[in-house]
Amino acid sequence: QIKINHVDTDLCVELIYSKISHATRLYIDRKSRFSNVLYDFDINYEGGEFSINVPTFGGNHTSQSYMDLHAVRAELISEGYFFYRDIFIYAKMALSENLIVQEALRKRFQLVFIDEMQDTQKFQDELICEIFPLGDSDVIIQRFGDPDQAIFHDSASEMPNDSFNMKSTVDMDYVVHKSHRFDAELAEKIKPLSHNSIPLETELSEEALVQRSNAHASGESFEHCVIIFNDDTRNEVIQYFGNNVSEQFHGEFKNSNKFMVKALGAVGNEIDPAVEQLKIGHYWNGYDKNRAKSNFKPNSLIEAARYCRQSSSPDVSAGYKLLFDSFLKLMRLAKRFEENGLSYTRISLRDFLKSNNSWGSFRGNLHLLLNDTNPLNQEYWVSICEDFILLLDLQDLSVEAIQYFAYEEVLATENQNERIGEEEASAVIPSSENIIKHPDGFDIHLSTIHGVKGETHDATLVMETKNHCFDLEAMLPYLIKELPNEQHQNANLPNKPHHSRNFKPNRIFMRQLYVAVSRPRHLLCLAIHTDRISQRQREALSGLGWCLCDLGDVNDQ
Repeated sequence: QIKINHVDTDLCVELIYSKISHATRLYIDRKSRFSNVLYDFDINYEGGEFSINVPTFGGNHTSQSYMDLHAVRAELISEGYFFYRDIFIYAKMALSENLIVQEALRKRFQLVFIDEMQDTQKFQDELICEIFPLGDSDVIIQRFGDPDQAIFHDSASEMPNDSFNMKSTVDMDYVVHKSHRFDAELAEKIKPLSHNSIPLETELSEEALVQRSNAHASGESFEHCVIIFNDDTRNEVIQYFGNNVSEQFHGEFKNSNKFMVKALGAVGNEIDPAVEQLKIGHYWNGYDKNRAKSNFKPNSLIEAARYCRQSSSPDVSAGYKLLFDSFLKLMRLAKRFEENGLSYTRISLRDFLKSNNSWGSFRGNLHLLLNDTNPLNQEYWVSICEDFILLLDLQDLSVEAIQYFAYEEVLATENQNERIGEEEASAVIPSSENIIKHPDGFDIHLSTIHGVKGETHDATLVMETKNHCFDLEAMLPYLIKELPNEQHQNANLPNKPHHSRNFKPNRIFMRQLYVAVSRPRHLLCLAIHTDRISQRQREALSGLGWCLCDLGDVNDQ
């Protein structure tokens, strides 16, 4: 018997960090910013016994930090707080201790379909294969996915699956090589980056292609562009891209609230001035990966409210959910729980408020926070927080809860005020959520490549970044078809790719770039440093239909 309160990795990391001692926090902070190391907090089940793997420690240890972390994790498990990965460990235990579980599952589910198989991690795949063996004639198991888009390899120290991601197209039962997203011209530019050498084609009908021409300002084909910059013009890349979008797209189309423009880079974490790097922040110094929508976690209630009001998304439900979750966190900080001692969920908190005839007022106040009818000044904030305290029956608040309720001033930096005040009317300006506003009315969203997987854009800029090497420089030989894809090159040597020292980084970069360049419907732009593209490569790109713009030449004119 195990008690399950919450299965939420982010919540567990947050709770662990809040419960450990100050000295242990300092130890964790030295290991990684934003407590990321705590995400490696695993449990194991071997030989009928559970054990806790404390991150940064190789095994049992006598240090105070180790014992503190171990005790807090054990306490949370006893209270029913689990990481997502923990549930797989308990499933493994159930299978090993009760063989009838596997038999029952196989009888109940004789047809098994797994979508997005390329993102299934090795430990997940091993569990699936244990329940539904590949050679079992009584079960039909079908995997769907695109190995070319398997970019979450080694995420959170986890290995990718072997049963699907390591297959070549020859081993696959069926290969989907047609897309409804882009036309033949863009498909031809993208397919050299297919690790599996998929012969990518468009499946758009002639009628659909004619309708798509309405997106262009003059009804012509879009000119896909390679923007070439130097150290002095790197900060002009996004501005040039925005102007390119403005010129090529039809006014009515680009002013639609569905119009989506994004600028991407593979590496988006914080810049270290002491190390040679190239990251998204080098192109736009206001970029903060930790403020991305997919990562955003407010540190206070007013931060959540401001975030919702500044959001460019027309989807009010996302803001409503974020605010509601913020109040669930507030209840935990205030040490207010359900009668059974469990933390409130959205459903149980709503039921609690309904039982007190407070649900309507609570919901109304949430919507007041979402819209900008009342400014979030200190007077209004104190007033609405007093309402929430009465509605939620919060008395004698803990210090943490008081801090979470607190009003915080927002002061723009002098540099930002100076920039906004002095920029010309044609210049892009920063907004919120890693968004840049173009004066023509549309937004340019900044993101990592991982953050846009599965998305569709109208226009996409892929900016060169550096991890172990400069990614676009490494991929240029494939993009201009100078080098054949390793997958094709080693077709008769299936084991060679897995052991070649040079293959692994190319495979990772190729998949990331393939994901990035396959996002747009209409316009694709790349940005690369002038030192990392030769004259021969420029000529080859031009011959393949790319429009080249050297920002150094533009400034000299």
